[in-house]
Amino acid sequence: MMKSINSNRLDSIDVLRGFDMFFLVGAGDVLRNFFRAFHSESLQPVLYQLDHHWLGFTAWDIIMPLFLFTSGLSMPFSFSGFLGQGHSKAQLYGKIIRRFCILFVLGWIAQGNLLDLNISTFNIYCNTLHSIAFGYLITSLIVLNIKKWKQQLIVGFSLVVVYWACLSFIPVPGKGIDFTNREINIAQYIDQLLMGHFQDETHQYTWILSSLGFGATVISGYFAGLLLKNKVIAQIKKLQVLAGVGVALVVGGLLWSLQMPIIKPIWSPSMILLASGWCYLLLALSFMLTDIYRFKGWWVKGLKILGMNSIAAYMIFETVWSFKMDVEHLLHGFQQFTGDFFPALVSLGSFATLFAILTYMYKQKIFLKV
Repeated sequence: MMKSINSNRLDSIDVLRGFDMFFLVGAGDVLRNFFRAFHSESLQPVLYQLDHHWLGFTAWDIIMPLFLFTSGLSMPFSFSGFLGQGHSKAQLYGKIIRRFCILFVLGWIAQGNLLDLNISTFNIYCNTLHSIAFGYLITSLIVLNIKKWKQQLIVGFSLVVVYWACLSFIPVPGKGIDFTNREINIAQYIDQLLMGHFQDETHQYTWILSSLGFGATVISGYFAGLLLKNKVIAQIKKLQVLAGVGVALVVGGLLWSLQMPIIKPIWSPSMILLASGWCYLLLALSFMLTDIYRFKGWWVKGLKILGMNSIAAYMIFETVWSFKMDVEHLLHGFQQFTGDFFPALVSLGSFATLFAILTYMYKQKIFLKV
């Protein structure tokens, strides 16, 4: 659905989402290809930070949690705006279900092989947009049926505790309990049991039981959004709360990791706290720069262009490969001069093409919303 720009938007939210998209659809590929071209062992720590790993948390691991976090961040604004226009709660539920379904279809297009038109290659639950859909649905059910924010907070944290208990105390039949093992954890077992050959076996991620964690990540963004939406609390106080909560969650995640390791592929509870903490700290930085100090530089506009059309950016990046091949064909003459740096040049050209498309959409006030 195409919508026009809302003049009441907070720059910090769009800039934070744009920061996430900048690395997801552009800088990530450029940096990886650039540093690989040096063939230097000394750069391996940098490349390590630009990829996912089973144990631990890298800079690249924040991309997906931040995408979920920002979806929750917008919910207090979108829900109050929708109800403020005279719509009923039942109509809001209809909007929620419609968004859930659209996100799932887009996720199937991006990674579920829907366009193959072949049931044997179809994957049911396999994409970041799917995790956002479930996180958004779970958070919506909580905040629309529980009025007091303290009770919402308790229920939100309960999602993490229940997930922790499932991983810690429910054995995989015939194998026992070992949540540090890719194959011996209840989350992976449930995915295999319920999705069978419709499970995406190319990625060692878990989805169905991990949806509890997705919900917890989205609702952490929702509470940040509630804070930003509050017109009574002073801006500097909001900044202090965001930073304080961020530090507390990071410390909490690190402490919890002593019992349950930080494992992003299964969205472990310690990872949820750590990632949410970093999301709060990044939001605090964005809020300070754009909504307190009112920075209006070119980088702010650039990130807003990416952030205000994040779904379009993600879908073009994931599905439209032809422009990437066109860029490689257009620049192929430079390969003789750039050598091993040519893939980085192609990645840069591909991102420039994508950004040009999004810039045109921005100028025409075309925003893809679901």
